[in-house]
Amino acid sequence: MDQESTLGGVRVANEVIASIAALASREIDGVVDMDQANARHFGDFIKRQTAHDGVRVTMDTDRALHLEVFLSVSSAAMVPKVAEAVQDNVIEAVERMLGLEVAAVDVFVSHVAFPVTA
Repeated sequence: MDQESTLGGVRVANEVIASIAALASREIDGVVDMDQANARHFGDFIKRQTAHDGVRVTMDTDRALHLEVFLSVSSAAMVPKVAEAVQDNVIEAVERMLGLEVAAVDVFVSHVAFPVTA
């Protein structure tokens, strides 16, 4: 009997994938926080989809992950550089920790954090 078939399967919840992606995003200089409110869409309840920690996770028919990351960035940050660094770090973290192929990481800067002046 094949040993792999007796061990069963392993499934990873979307919340875990989103958590890893959010942690990897927060590691990048210029990222202030994840924007959880803008990650949620109106039709999510009907489609039974949701965003977790500012990250939406979908899987295509080839079992490749598509991630949408919603960020709040610092007003001093260069947005294109921050977005590219987030993409690279998220892909590296998810593939290293879970062994899953990441097809795309779409970064949405939905909020800019300006310093509070007194």
